[in-house]
Amino acid sequence: MLVGREAELRRVTALLDEARRGRSGTLLVVGDPGVGKTALLEEGRALATDMRVLDVIGVESESELPFASLHALFRPVLDLLPRIPTVQARALAAALALEEGEPDVLTVGAGTLSLLVEATAESPVLVVVDDAHWLDRASAEALAFAARRLIGEELAMLAALRPGPASTFDVFPRLEVGPLAPGDSRRLLRQRSEPVPVAEESRLLAAAAGNPLALLELPATLAQELPATTTSHERLEKAFAARLDALPRQARLGLLLAAAEPDPATVRRAAEHQELSDPLGDAEAAGLIRIGNGTLTFRHPVVRSLVYATAASADRAAAHRTLAAALTDEVDADRRAWHLAAAAEGPDETIAALLEQTAERAIARGGRAAAARGLERAAHLSPGRADRARRLVAALESHRVIGNRAKVLSLADEALALEEDHLRRADIVFRVFDVTAWTARVDDSALLAAVDDPELDDERRVKLLILAVAWRADRWDAEGAGDLSRRLEHHAEGSGPHWADRARAQAAIAYLLAGDRDRAVRLLRPLAQNHAIPTMAGFEWMSLEWFDELRMSLERTLREARSRGDLRRIAWNRVLGAHLELRHGRLSAAEAAAAEALQLGEILGDPKVDVAAAALAGVQAWRGQAAACTTNARLAAASARNARDRFPEGLAGEAVALLAMGLGQPDEAVAELEPLASAWLASSVADPAHVPFVPELVEAYVQTDAANEARRLLERFQPLADAAGNIWMRGACARCAGLLAPADAFDAPFASAIALLDRSPYALDLARARLAYGERLRRAGRRRDARVQLRPAHDLFAAAGATPWQERAAAELRATGERVVEVARPHADLTPQELNISRLVAEGKTNKEIAAALYLSPKTIEYHLGNTFRKLDIHSRAELARIVS
Repeated sequence: MLVGREAELRRVTALLDEARRGRSGTLLVVGDPGVGKTALLEEGRALATDMRVLDVIGVESESELPFASLHALFRPVLDLLPRIPTVQARALAAALALEEGEPDVLTVGAGTLSLLVEATAESPVLVVVDDAHWLDRASAEALAFAARRLIGEELAMLAALRPGPASTFDVFPRLEVGPLAPGDSRRLLRQRSEPVPVAEESRLLAAAAGNPLALLELPATLAQELPATTTSHERLEKAFAARLDALPRQARLGLLLAAAEPDPATVRRAAEHQELSDPLGDAEAAGLIRIGNGTLTFRHPVVRSLVYATAASADRAAAHRTLAAALTDEVDADRRAWHLAAAAEGPDETIAALLEQTAERAIARGGRAAAARGLERAAHLSPGRADRARRLVAALESHRVIGNRAKVLSLADEALALEEDHLRRADIVFRVFDVTAWTARVDDSALLAAVDDPELDDERRVKLLILAVAWRADRWDAEGAGDLSRRLEHHAEGSGPHWADRARAQAAIAYLLAGDRDRAVRLLRPLAQNHAIPTMAGFEWMSLEWFDELRMSLERTLREARSRGDLRRIAWNRVLGAHLELRHGRLSAAEAAAAEALQLGEILGDPKVDVAAAALAGVQAWRGQAAACTTNARLAAASARNARDRFPEGLAGEAVALLAMGLGQPDEAVAELEPLASAWLASSVADPAHVPFVPELVEAYVQTDAANEARRLLERFQPLADAAGNIWMRGACARCAGLLAPADAFDAPFASAIALLDRSPYALDLARARLAYGERLRRAGRRRDARVQLRPAHDLFAAAGATPWQERAAAELRATGERVVEVARPHADLTPQELNISRLVAEGKTNKEIAAALYLSPKTIEYHLGNTFRKLDIHSRAELARIVS
């Protein structure tokens, strides 16, 4: 029975009870070494007598081996693999080295989720993860991925780790385990196997400072030696050091082998090589380790660390060499390579080559983090300068894939100092800029210096110039981007088709930004059949109003990305879809797409996906959801300012201003948009769709009696809109002109705005034009004419769920003497996840297919569909499909 942990046990018991009721949950047990995390996990196991328990302990020496922990966890349920979706089963089997293959790491996460769910078919499941801080990164990410998507399953996950650096498990509820209270400490002290003299109790209690393991293990003779500043870790080291020192040398060498390698069979073979007789018997008798059921467990991880850290360096090297010699099977090649690397005393090409092969196998299994560490170690063991540089570049590439920017930069500096080949130096510069261009701490000088290298080929110049053009365009340097684009077009002629298409698209983006629409269209029109290009240049397709092409490309590339499990492409696709639906007034569809993109961006750690937050803020602005809109807009703006990317900053500002205008607070809209407008006026940007907030500021000026400022801004913006031929912006300009026109001349500009927008997909912009016209008509005393405009405006706002604008139109209608009856929209309260699932139901997909597409479990889909049916008061998928349509 645990002492003094009643509150903690209640949390664990509640977690298990909820799982038994089909309410999945994860609980993170966090505390210092020895504080009792493992004891709580053991108690959880004891309480789960009616549950299937899957458990794993993170081992420091296995943290370099991708999916080693996941393999240990799933060993008892591998026979269930054939029951999960085939693509996921293959990916998971390849990750666990059960068969050949190159799995996508995110499909492995989905497979992990499916296998855990399948394990609950016969009984509830408890997953217990001890020392989670030492799981290999690939296993930790797969488990966290699955745990975050568990809803409605009979499954609980209980994980323990030490406080420290951020981990993939930090998103889950935490149970902080601290020192025992004084009374509980005294009770536990009296449970020691060897009684403590009464005279020593106070000293031991003070020295242990409430740490349960120290209370049970700390020798009384050492208590008086510990200063008050001693850490929990140091107390435990003191507690075990005396027992280690008392062991004979052979026993300490045996323990060293066990500290370096978790497999008991390998330890025994290595001990035989070192001619150690009964190498672990004394340690087991001393209570430092426990051996049974084919496993070897240290009394506490501190013991393992202490054994390894206090061993002489020569003994450590000898232990690793002996363990490497004991690992002779091909399946042990990765372990053997790491042991040889740990034993190496200087550069060694043979070991470096073995580690490189280990990294290649890790990449094939989706273990990029392990590959990065292996390649980095291989580089530092490489005797040759060229091999060292090559392996550093390979290491930084793996760090780039997993988003470790700091490592990319440090390894790039190291590699550039070694690399003499001009082409490979250009590749390094490309990789570095690709991961740092989204921060404000870089400029394009290194790119341009590399481009000017006369030894470069056209394809490398194209890759570098694409980044440089995008970097300038993001910062509203349209003129500078256009200058580089001419060079980009020239070098595209000599590059392969893949990079040539992307080069021409990036050049076109720059030309459109600078107002050269004809040149942009000339480049983009032939690229429309390559569906990757409209999804690369989606905002430009929106600016050109090529909506059918963009929708077709988005639908096709989304299907392809979902079938391959390419989450980065899915995320960007949904970002574009969110903004397209937002511009067309389809707020629920925009919300669903933006929410999915944000969710995937969080998984991927991709800052660019924060553009989705701007779309979500736009939806919430139309609906008048002030707190949510402000939160998402600030998130998007902060990310954009960090990257010095003006476009998403403008989108975020537009959302905040739209919210303010809908709530009747034009002063706040002016304050939000004036800094953005000043930056635009000082720039060379001439594409009106790139600064869509300008008409919003014009209208805000009008409503704050700043008509002169409104006219000056519109005079700058109107010619750009006319030259671009963009219906959306021309309609907005005509609306603004109607607001500014004198009392006897406002009909014509409003009529022009309505005529333009009435044949467009911009439903909410049409509604705004009609509302503004109706407001002026009512104020002019033309109430009958006003009703003709206000009624359709009200209905358009109501259909979209733009509540503040609907209410504003309703108030105007009442002011004309018309009675307004509001009708509630039936699906306004569906969550983004429910909307996404409803959309896929309408496409005819089964729950299993929807689960695979959204990386959820089928029961989670059932859970969300149940909520959706209840909210809509319907009873069938056919009814839901009709509502979605």
